[in-house]
Amino acid sequence: MKCCISLGIYSLKCRIYYGLFSIFIIYKNTVLFVDRENQDILDNSKLFHSFCFFLGYLLNIFPALISQRNSEINENLLINEYEGENPKSIKFVIKFFIVCFISLLTHSIEKISFIILDKNKKIKEIYYEEDFIFIEFIVIFLFSKFNKEVFYKHQNISFLILILVEIIKTIFLVRDKYSLQLEDIFLIFLNIVYSILYAIYYIYMKELMKYRYISPYKINYLIGIINLPIIIIIYIIISFTPLGDKDNYYYYDSIFELFKNFGNLNTINIILLITLPFVYEVILILTNKIIYDFTIYHIYIPSLLDNFLSIIFKNSEFPEIIILILSFFIEFLMISIFLEIIELNFCGLNENLKRNIEKRALIESSSIKENEKDEFEEE
Repeated sequence: MKCCISLGIYSLKCRIYYGLFSIFIIYKNTVLFVDRENQDILDNSKLFHSFCFFLGYLLNIFPALISQRNSEINENLLINEYEGENPKSIKFVIKFFIVCFISLLTHSIEKISFIILDKNKKIKEIYYEEDFIFIEFIVIFLFSKFNKEVFYKHQNISFLILILVEIIKTIFLVRDKYSLQLEDIFLIFLNIVYSILYAIYYIYMKELMKYRYISPYKINYLIGIINLPIIIIIYIIISFTPLGDKDNYYYYDSIFELFKNFGNLNTINIILLITLPFVYEVILILTNKIIYDFTIYHIYIPSLLDNFLSIIFKNSEFPEIIILILSFFIEFLMISIFLEIIELNFCGLNENLKRNIEKRALIESSSIKENEKDEFEEE
């Protein structure tokens, strides 16, 4: 008798990606949240984190050069066969700058909030913690539906349970974090905008890689080339304004204070912070490779793991940790069912699995060929 639950198709490449992703996500959250001195640096020098993030984008130029050298012939063939939108067209350039702007904006929501609201608010939690990540999932799912992508019963049910668990978890975690005050309503709005923008970002990235034939590495370093200088310019400008004056009540950040803070760190902490851009480089590469080699939905698992670890590292209360662990395992199971990594062999939920559809297609194709052969012999 067949088991009710079994493992589905789970390629070796996908396992390697997820394994590497997990290692670097754990390392990133350790650098950001576990060490108190590093956390103080990132809290007091808010633009430094953005600098590290977009430097990680720019560092993709090295794997891009290696990849280009190894696949120049294949790239030329793709360009010759390409019949879509010209990568040098104004329309394409506008789309690419939209991606750059979205990437910059999602990483700047925290900074915008700090300037608009009272600085004593814990605005840093907006970037570090995606309170409404389920909105990101819903936007991507609805966009796929709009593009007439077909989802079957096991995928619709698993996605619905995933969203319900995410909503319940979100209500539990933010019940004491937000109130009905205007500032908190504004924060909720920004968090929702953050999730929607990230969903649009992933959709655009998929389009650029899969349909515009842009290398996953090239997209990243081009975003870095555009956004990193913007962050540096903003950093320098702010350092010479009241926002860069440490004695000012609305002090925000200063490049001079950053160097002073670095001077007070020990060697290990300096090394950890220096490695942060390289960690982001690998995470950004893996994100694009997962989208390119598989689907956008395959980044759900790394996204949930990242969100889970960032919350766990900041919350030590026993009830919250139990809720987080339980919800994470339920969500992981639902995503695995959605991606057909885990198969449910009851109630007809395995009828429309990808491999079963392909198997039926092969049988039908073979049957048609047999019938054609018989007809030919009769003639």
